[in-house]
Amino acid sequence: MDITKNRGGTMKVIIAEDELLERKAMRKFLETNFQQVEVIGEASNGRKAIELAESLRPDVMLMDIKMPGINGLEAIEIIHQFQPSIKFVLVSAYDSFEYAKQAMKFGVKEYILKPSKKEETIKAMLRIHKEIEEERKGLEEKEQTGIIAKKHFLSKLMKYEQGEEVEQLQKALFPNMMYGCFFAIKDASQQLGESIEKELQDILEDTYISDWQADQVIVLLMRSEKFERAKLLKHARLLQMRLGKRVYIGVGHPTRLSEVANSYHQSLSSLEHLMSVQHRNYGFPVEEEYRDRNSLEPLLNEIQAGDELGAIYQLNQLIEETNRQQRTLVLHELYYKIKQLLEAKQIKPWNKSIHELQSNQDWVQYVRLICLHIQQHYQSKHKIERAKTYIQEHYAHSVSLEEVADLCELSPNYFSNLFKETTGETFIDYVTNVRLNKASQLLEESDLSLKEISFMVGYKDPNYFSRVFKKYYQLSPKQYQQKLLKK
Repeated sequence: MDITKNRGGTMKVIIAEDELLERKAMRKFLETNFQQVEVIGEASNGRKAIELAESLRPDVMLMDIKMPGINGLEAIEIIHQFQPSIKFVLVSAYDSFEYAKQAMKFGVKEYILKPSKKEETIKAMLRIHKEIEEERKGLEEKEQTGIIAKKHFLSKLMKYEQGEEVEQLQKALFPNMMYGCFFAIKDASQQLGESIEKELQDILEDTYISDWQADQVIVLLMRSEKFERAKLLKHARLLQMRLGKRVYIGVGHPTRLSEVANSYHQSLSSLEHLMSVQHRNYGFPVEEEYRDRNSLEPLLNEIQAGDELGAIYQLNQLIEETNRQQRTLVLHELYYKIKQLLEAKQIKPWNKSIHELQSNQDWVQYVRLICLHIQQHYQSKHKIERAKTYIQEHYAHSVSLEEVADLCELSPNYFSNLFKETTGETFIDYVTNVRLNKASQLLEESDLSLKEISFMVGYKDPNYFSRVFKKYYQLSPKQYQQKLLKK
């Protein structure tokens, strides 16, 4: 009877027993009752068991204690040192506490007495099988989580994103890696398949992450020391030879990981150039005349100021001064620099994919809209600052949302949403915080009565003031005063 049918993956087992008939009986028992068990070897002594464990790498070993030469316990101790993941089932004709105690030191969890009862052996094997399956599941989940984290890290680097999250990811995933270089790989015949992963593993000596982007494979190589350019070209050549003559590999210039997004865009630029000229299949980008990073600064300054006309003038100058390959590289860098600019200024990001920007006119329109977006942000920010100043000057009086919205020349509904988006607080919460902060200051620095303080901070009902104060400070105004006196 097969009692483990459909209960998880295969469990590879070695039987170590000096009695031939006992070994054969145990093999037959396991193969008859456990569909998921594969007996991969038999050992007649401890030394042979050690050799088989090293060469066959089983999941489980059934180990007899009394064997000639190295006994079962000694064999387990040795095997456990170099393969701690192997599970052991100790088999013995002696019900000895000392044996069991010694075995537990090496993680032996199952102890079967000879002659073993069928039910006990089945239960022991099922427990071990369950433990192995749970460990495998845990490893698979951990591996999958690692793959997702690596792809997330790759995506962040390609977008020029830096900061605490990227640093934490790098420390967790690649703590010793300092330098990076991108390969962009594409098959002109659209035949690039899963075999590329095997070729990458065979050829690349450095740590790497790979991911499919559209119809091409992007590979980030990383190492703790600087790359040799000649070696990178050698890797590219070997990959191209292995993958086929229609494969093109753009190689970005190696750089520090903090600046590796430049290498990504260089690899794309190189790939585009290689596929257009078709006189070679791999290489670095053609040396750009337009290399000065500071050349983007005038354009970025105009964009940051929200100057639409100035930005479009600078963009047109950039387009005129670059050839097609250079332009692709520079405009990709511009896109991510704008993204960084919006994040640094805490301006809501503009959701337009870089893949939507194909023509020069697309880029002009994109820069125009970004400038308008930034202008709107500054205007909104100015209005909210004006509103906050008004509240701080008039908190002692009745201050309504409609009144302040009128001051800012906005509808009450739009003003309310804008205020929350800009400050992170609702209008009512902000007014309440201003009033209560002033109230706590007066309680600390003056001898005014609670009623007087209540009126001075805009509350006409002292009881209502006390309730609001207690909700905010977890103390009534009187308790707050008493706490101050104790200090």
